[in-house]
Amino acid sequence: MNTTDIEQNNRENFRYLLDTFSMPGTVKTINKLFDSYTLAIASVLLYSEVSYLNNTKEDFSVIDAITNSKVDTIKNTDYLFCDSLTDILNVVKKGTHLNPDYSCTIIYICDSFDGETITLKGPGIDVQKDTNYPVNKKFIEEFNNNNISYPLGNEIVFLNKNNGQIKSLCRTTKLEIA
Repeated sequence: MNTTDIEQNNRENFRYLLDTFSMPGTVKTINKLFDSYTLAIASVLLYSEVSYLNNTKEDFSVIDAITNSKVDTIKNTDYLFCDSLTDILNVVKKGTHLNPDYSCTIIYICDSFDGETITLKGPGIDVQKDTNYPVNKKFIEEFNNNNISYPLGNEIVFLNKNNGQIKSLCRTTKLEIA
């Protein structure tokens, strides 16, 4: 019988998430939970005092049972799990100056990191870093505009659903077409 120590798995995956946020462009591979990389991320981030919205095909019933987090609307959710980034940044909450942490973190489930080559600049990056993200030029513009009034803005985790690799962009990262 195979057993998984959920707490140990969550600790390791949390460390990988932190690494990708603190060093944008870094790739880490998370451990599956319930045979799913998406549920592994959900298990790390969700708990009873936060809300989420699942806009993917993934079944979150087991996550609902173990985290007791509530489902909310796209305008009010703390965590958005999605498989499309089209017009997302214009809708999700960005926090307030009093409470910048009341923003939405987006977990984008993708097939690969193939896409635009982007130059990343900002904290956690030594001068600049060129890397690929599965986004287009319009998204890059929206991301930069969305995060222009720091500390307001959003963080995005890119999760490759095929191999569990993650990359992140935080609100302090500036993007340019390479």
